[in-house]
Amino acid sequence: MSILERLSSACGDPSEASNQAVAAEALAQPEILDEVAAGLERNDRKLLGDCAEVFTEVAKVSPALVAPYAERLVPLLGHKDTRVRWEATHAVALVAALVPDQIVPLLPDLAAKIERDRSVIVRDCAVIALGEYGRSGPETARQAFPLLREALEVWDGKHAKLVLEGMAKLLSVEPDLGPDVQVSAQTCLDHKRANVRRLAQRMAQA
Repeated sequence: MSILERLSSACGDPSEASNQAVAAEALAQPEILDEVAAGLERNDRKLLGDCAEVFTEVAKVSPALVAPYAERLVPLLGHKDTRVRWEATHAVALVAALVPDQIVPLLPDLAAKIERDRSVIVRDCAVIALGEYGRSGPETARQAFPLLREALEVWDGKHAKLVLEGMAKLLSVEPDLGPDVQVSAQTCLDHKRANVRRLAQRMAQA
């Protein structure tokens, strides 16, 4: 049985267990990812979602194993199927710090997703992608900051926690952003969610 035949949609598994099993195997035998990547070329939304999920699960543990496949995942960021879109965006987000050159042309699209995508998960992953991209160096941090700042203002502050966490990543590589980050954090001091208020208070005082 091929790797693709062992994925959830192919074997009739309604859970994520089959995909997670393949991801665990890929962590031990990375060459398996070549076959998973081949599945990204298929015109089958369920299979595409499964393959992208495998890359996401592997990237959670070892982003370096998935980074070489980023360019194969990028075209799926605009897929009409929500699950495909969110798994691909999540996988790309997890490796963004390792492939900043591939993320640069995606910045406008990521910003647009945060502003307009109907999926909360896709928007969350796009915010994470900006933070991960920004932490790859001082220049990328300066590029990512205004996009994260704009993300604070959309969807009634729904993504504020992830945005502030992303800004903290930028500060780790570009301390000169400190005053701007503090100003942004101050706008969240009266946020409706307590965990956001606590995080904002710590960042505003740092």
